[in-house]
Amino acid sequence: MNTEELAFINRQLAGMLKSGIPLEAGLKKMTESMSSGRLKDQLAQLGSRLEKGQSVEQAVEGLDLPDTYKRLLVLGQESQSMPKVLSCVADYYERIGTLATRLRGLAIYPMLILVCGLLVAALMAFLSSMLKNDIADLTDVHRGGRPRLSEFFGSSWSSIFPMGVFAVSFLFYVIVLRSQKMRRFFSWKIPMLRDAALAQYAGLSEALLASGARLPEVIGMVRKLEAGSAMETDLALIEQNLAEGHAGYDSASRGCRTIPDFFNWIVAQAGEDITAGFGHARTIYTSRAESKMQAFLYCFLPVNILLVGLLLLVFFIPQFTAATDLLQMIESLGGAE
Repeated sequence: MNTEELAFINRQLAGMLKSGIPLEAGLKKMTESMSSGRLKDQLAQLGSRLEKGQSVEQAVEGLDLPDTYKRLLVLGQESQSMPKVLSCVADYYERIGTLATRLRGLAIYPMLILVCGLLVAALMAFLSSMLKNDIADLTDVHRGGRPRLSEFFGSSWSSIFPMGVFAVSFLFYVIVLRSQKMRRFFSWKIPMLRDAALAQYAGLSEALLASGARLPEVIGMVRKLEAGSAMETDLALIEQNLAEGHAGYDSASRGCRTIPDFFNWIVAQAGEDITAGFGHARTIYTSRAESKMQAFLYCFLPVNILLVGLLLLVFFIPQFTAATDLLQMIESLGGAE
């Protein structure tokens, strides 16, 4: 779902509610101006259910909207502060959308490298198939029938192997991007993705707390959303400690293995204003993630390009050898004349 569009719609709805326009009327007007799509259909259904007199909790049931968004709408109705909640929702999805856009942009670069490598390897394989029956035979005859090049060009592995390397790498990369389970696994293995995930956790917790939810409820909601990720165990621990009577986030978060101590320390520094603590953590870890993205662009990508170039150069050595043999044969024939 387009998070930028969802953020824009909720900011507009917050303004309408502040002007005295009911939520159902605002949704109807907003969906009329939207282009066709899944988000428009779901919001139109939400507005239609609200017009029929259903509560927000009943209206969002079964809709294909983010669970976080539906819960925030329910919190807005319960706390009688829907404009504030919608503004918090807009802020949250704007931040998430910006960070996700930058991550998607970075994901394109490795894919381009792999695609270019695959195309070059395919071209190399095509040239090898063209050369193996001509250059190899000519140079072998000139060398007195020595089979060194004919054996090499006669074997298909020298042409297929580089294509296989890039094809398998490209397939694996696409699987990682398409699989939510794989994305969650690697999000805690790559530093910039780990910081981005922590920034998202902090931003979501900040938005939920600002909307009136209590800390134990917030941790429980985030834990459900992070089911299957490396952070789920830590969130379950924090939720259990809070349920057992721990005074605040500082004591409840002790013993976490995935969530860094530095993150928990930042949140705890705000004392009783836990919302501000998560806000500080969100700001710091967003900045850390963006800094590491810049480092990735300036350092890791050139290194990757260099490694791919060296790999292709190694695979091109047989073609260079064949061309050298051919030139030597031409020179020797010219000298003989």
